[in-house]
Amino acid sequence: MTDHRGSLPSSDIVGTPEAGPAPAVDTPTPHSVRRAADLLRLLVSLAALGLTVLLAVATRDFARKAQQGLLSAATALSPGVRDGLVGTVQAIAMLAPLAALIVLVVRRRIDAVLRVLPAAALGVAIAWTLTRLALAGSHPELWPEVLVGRGGLVHAGWPSAVYLAACASAVVAAGPWLARPWRRALWALTVGCAAVGVLAASLVPLDALGALAVGGTAGSALLLMAGGPSDRPPAQAVTDALVACGIPLAALHELPAERQLAGEGMLYGAETTERARLTVRVLAAEDRNRDLFHRLARRLLLKHPADPGEQTALAAAEHELLMLVFAGRTGARVAEPVIAYPVTGSSALLVTVGQDDVVPDEEWTDGLLGEVWTSVARLQEHRLAHRALRLEHIVVAPDGSPRLTAFARAQLNAPPEILGADLAELLATTAVRIGPDRATACALAGLGPKTLATALPYLQPLALVGPARREVARYDQARAREAAKGGARRRTLHPGGRPNLMHDLAEEVRTACDAPAAKPAQLARFTWKSVLGLLGAFLVLHLVLPQLANAPAALGALRDADWWWLLAVVPVTFISQAFSTCVQLGSVPGRLPFGPTYQVQFASSFLNRITPGNVGGMALNLRYLQKTGIETGAATASIGVQSLAGAVANTVVAAVFFAAAGQHHGGVHLDVPAGKYALPVIALVLATGGLLGLTPPGRRLLREKVWPFLRAAGSTLTGIASDPAKLVVGVVGALGLPLVQIVGLALSLHALGGHLPFVQLGAAYMAARLLANAAPVPGGLGAFEAGLIAALTALGVPAGPATSAVLVYRLLTFWLNVPLGGIALGFVQRRGYV
Repeated sequence: MTDHRGSLPSSDIVGTPEAGPAPAVDTPTPHSVRRAADLLRLLVSLAALGLTVLLAVATRDFARKAQQGLLSAATALSPGVRDGLVGTVQAIAMLAPLAALIVLVVRRRIDAVLRVLPAAALGVAIAWTLTRLALAGSHPELWPEVLVGRGGLVHAGWPSAVYLAACASAVVAAGPWLARPWRRALWALTVGCAAVGVLAASLVPLDALGALAVGGTAGSALLLMAGGPSDRPPAQAVTDALVACGIPLAALHELPAERQLAGEGMLYGAETTERARLTVRVLAAEDRNRDLFHRLARRLLLKHPADPGEQTALAAAEHELLMLVFAGRTGARVAEPVIAYPVTGSSALLVTVGQDDVVPDEEWTDGLLGEVWTSVARLQEHRLAHRALRLEHIVVAPDGSPRLTAFARAQLNAPPEILGADLAELLATTAVRIGPDRATACALAGLGPKTLATALPYLQPLALVGPARREVARYDQARAREAAKGGARRRTLHPGGRPNLMHDLAEEVRTACDAPAAKPAQLARFTWKSVLGLLGAFLVLHLVLPQLANAPAALGALRDADWWWLLAVVPVTFISQAFSTCVQLGSVPGRLPFGPTYQVQFASSFLNRITPGNVGGMALNLRYLQKTGIETGAATASIGVQSLAGAVANTVVAAVFFAAAGQHHGGVHLDVPAGKYALPVIALVLATGGLLGLTPPGRRLLREKVWPFLRAAGSTLTGIASDPAKLVVGVVGALGLPLVQIVGLALSLHALGGHLPFVQLGAAYMAARLLANAAPVPGGLGAFEAGLIAALTALGVPAGPATSAVLVYRLLTFWLNVPLGGIALGFVQRRGYV
């Protein structure tokens, strides 16, 4: 089936190549593309750059000593050898960039030059900023003094890290226009120059690593913003391949943009000398790379992603041809395959009979969809999974019958979860266009109730491939916006009431098939339970176990405590969550029910105990607001308002208590040389603004993502500010939360025999809270206890009662939230609130 000529099933179209008139070729206009490989390189380069900066800043003394040792080893070389190495590097650094630029200009690669020069300039700006701000402090004491008296063609300190970063940026930016051997040669020269520079002590190791990372970052970023040339074969190469494989080609033209699908090859329409019409799909490496991050995400998130392994373009074309042949023999109506054949380079083509039309949304009739589902039923019977079964992959032949196409990801002998995902995907994309009731009725007519019911466990977002999932998400968002119109600021919101197409489809299918409710299939590799289990294990090992050292003291204090006062501390936990609920109720324009919101706050408190910076609680609150039907921008603004209100309230309460307690603090003075950082920050802001405003992808990001998000956030803030009742509820909740905690501390201190005026106690609590907020541990664990005990003893409370009171207070107000919050989290999940 496979040889150097490709795969040729029996067909009347393919024959022996014969000489004849040249085919008419409609050459399309070249266009720039953005590759997933560039994004991957950017992320890897940023990670390497971040690691370099972390080593230079966080381990400054270690980095200085380690680099000092390397420089000492380098200076052990004889002066002549060092000067020779430096001279060689300088010659390469002078001649190689100049020669490469001349070659690009002579070959009229103007697009490449227009990418190389800005990339080099961006690399210079980033590297200069990096070496001045982050890496300078890690330089060894003997550098650059070790370069005195040394030199090659010029001073031994050249090429510098900044120049090396510019060269690396240029190599990355020019890469798409260069053949692989040239790319490898230029990279070898660049890395070699860096290595030899370190060996000759003309470069500091971290500076060299940072320069290479900056080059990857700057070059990749510019390619993503400006684009590069496509690696697809030109139309003439496709024509030559079609003629070589024996197709009597008369004409070839690129199909219109609405027929092209990202990551699925370039589609051409062809006509033979016998007036037969063909569709030619040309596959290239960039088609495989385009869904790189989607495949990585599936492998990370799903238990059984079942994605095909690495394939060449020819192997992918042959696989699709084989799947089309098998699908046709099942009785399903599919595109008729002709041949798979290699094209110049690493590309390949797949030819099918006909140039069928895509069906507009308004022309999908019940009869047409019924025929589609009948073909799907044939595939299901023979366990052939399509794995991209969407309406965009269904065309209509001239006789009006639908045909399935795009079998590139198809799988023989597919397991039930893959077959069920096929049904779920086609159901979902059909329901987006005609509604869940009609979509279910058409599927029932073509599949029958028994087969249709097998889709129930897979009617969930994880079962959908990326494009289908995004389509369903946009549909739900549109329905949520429609529901929000007309009195949106004062409407009553229902927990879990956000429009959910997959839930609606499950109800329709269950009713149509008269089937019991099916438990969703466990498709995810990670669940809430597994993630929380890992976080809980970390918490126990690194945070809780050290606290157990104080357990004997706390238990001993409890024997002499006044239990009635301790029992009075227990309600503080529940009252605190009520105040947190008030903060959330006051930060949303609509009316949220108190009960479910209170339960979500308890669940958030549990997540805040195992995640630093209250990240887990904020994520859960965001999910809760989204599930009520609030747009993402508005929900995010609400979470921001809650955080801001809490910070302002803590500041106000702390200021009041500090002033009332008569404490005179000189404050903490930070000696920050503002001028040192002002220029790089301004340059970074201007560069970001220029990239967003002056490039098409940047303007598209602003238009499609940023402005809608800001409008939704602004609408939320306006709705809150125009409702006095909301403001009152939010202010009461924000101020009441720290005050009730201070009351709980006062009760604990009194129960353990300690005495302190309430104002001073409040000042001590707020000082410890401000200290704990800076600690990168959940709830300020350890830092809060230490700060509060120190503050209480400084104010005159004996060490024994102070320590015991703080430990008992934290037990009843911090640790009690763990079991209660865990129960609440399970409850709100079962009720569909999050």
